[in-house]
Amino acid sequence: MSFLEVLLSIAVLLLAVRLYVHRRYLRLMLDWISGPLDAPLPDADGVWGEFVSRMNSRLKFRMREKTELATALEQFRSAMEALPDGVIFMDTQRRILWMNQLAETLMFLSQNKDSGKPIEHMVREPEFVSYLQNADFSEPLMYHPTRRSEACYMVNVIDYGHERSLMTIRDLTQLEKLENVRRDFVANVSHELKTPLTVISGFIETLQSHHTILSEEKRQRYLDLAHSQAQQMNRLVQDLLTLSSLEASTAFADETDINLGSLAHDVLLATESLSAERHQISCDIPADLRIRGSASAMRSIIGNLANNAVNYTPHGGQVAIGWEDTPNGGCLYVRDTGIGISPTHLPRLTERFYRVDQGRSRDTGGTGLGLAIVKHALTKHQGHLTINSQPGGGSTFSACFPRQRISRITD
Repeated sequence: MSFLEVLLSIAVLLLAVRLYVHRRYLRLMLDWISGPLDAPLPDADGVWGEFVSRMNSRLKFRMREKTELATALEQFRSAMEALPDGVIFMDTQRRILWMNQLAETLMFLSQNKDSGKPIEHMVREPEFVSYLQNADFSEPLMYHPTRRSEACYMVNVIDYGHERSLMTIRDLTQLEKLENVRRDFVANVSHELKTPLTVISGFIETLQSHHTILSEEKRQRYLDLAHSQAQQMNRLVQDLLTLSSLEASTAFADETDINLGSLAHDVLLATESLSAERHQISCDIPADLRIRGSASAMRSIIGNLANNAVNYTPHGGQVAIGWEDTPNGGCLYVRDTGIGISPTHLPRLTERFYRVDQGRSRDTGGTGLGLAIVKHALTKHQGHLTINSQPGGGSTFSACFPRQRISRITD
C-alpha cells in the first residue's frame, strides 16, 4: 500500500469517526428536543456544546415568555371575572370568542357550548337581535329580557383591535326598581299633599269671598276642617322625616336598655285616648323585660302598631299588646279583633303609602307610612315584622327581636 493510500485511509477513518460523533450528537439533540422541557442537557463539547448552550438559553427565554403570557392571560381573565358587568368578546361575525361567568348567567349562555357560535343565534331577543343587525352602537341598548320579566339590561358594543368587538352587559334591574320606587314615592307624596291643600285652599277662598254672609257656626266649622287637614299634612311631614332619618342612619346613637313594659304603658295611654273608650285595650309585658335599642324608635314601633289596631277595629273590639318568647329571641305583638286583611295584601303592607282601603285610611288620619316606619325601625334593631291576619278574623302584628337584644333584670 502506497503512502498516499495510507493517508487516504486515515482521512477516511477520521472522517468516519467525525461523522459518527456528529451523528451521535445529532441523535442526542433530537432525543433532547423531543423529550420533556425539563430534561437534562445532553453532554456535548465543541460546536455541539455551543449549539446546546444557545438552544437551552433560547428555550428558557421562550419558557419565560410563555409563563409571563400565561400569567398575564390569567390576570386578564381574573380582571374580567371581577368586573360588575358581563363581558363577551366577539369577532366580526359576532361569533363568541370568550365571555365571563356573569355574561353566561345574564344571557343564559355557556362558554363550553356556545363558543364559536353567533351570539344572535343564542340570544333570540327581538330587541337585542335588531340592535346587533342595525350595527349602530353609538348608543347603548336598554332592554327587558323575556326570560326575566322584571330584569333590565344595558348593552354596549365596542369595536377594538383587528376585526374584534367587545360587548358589555350591565344589570340595571335594581336601579330600575329604585327609580320606580322614587317615581311612585314622589307621585304618592304629591297626591297625599294635594288633597289637604285643596281642602284648605277651598275653605280659605270661601272665607275670603263670603265671610260677610257666613254664619259664625259655618266659619268655625270651615276653620276646624282646615285645621284638621293642616294637622294631617303635619303628620305626613313628620312621618316622612322619621322615615328619612331611619333610612339615612346606619345605627341608633341613643341605644340603651329600655324597660319595654314601662314604654308600652306610656303608649297605651295615648292609644286609649285615641280609642275614646270604644275598645277594650290591654297590655301584658313582663316587668323585668329589657330591650337594647332606641327608645324613640321603639315608641314609634309600638305606637304605630297600636294605632293601626284601634283604627281598624270596630267599636267594642279588643286590642291586646303583649310579649312572647321565641326560640331565637322574642316578639312584641299587637293583636286585635278587627276587620282583618286579605292574604293578597300582606306582602305589600310595609310599602310606603300602600293602603288596603284608601278611603278608610284617610278617614282615620293615617299617612300610609306607619308600617314602613315600623319595618325600618325593626331592621335597625336586627329585627323583623311578621303579620298574621284573615278577613273578619282580626290581625296580629309581631315585632320580633334577636336574642342578643333581650335581657331580664329583676328590679
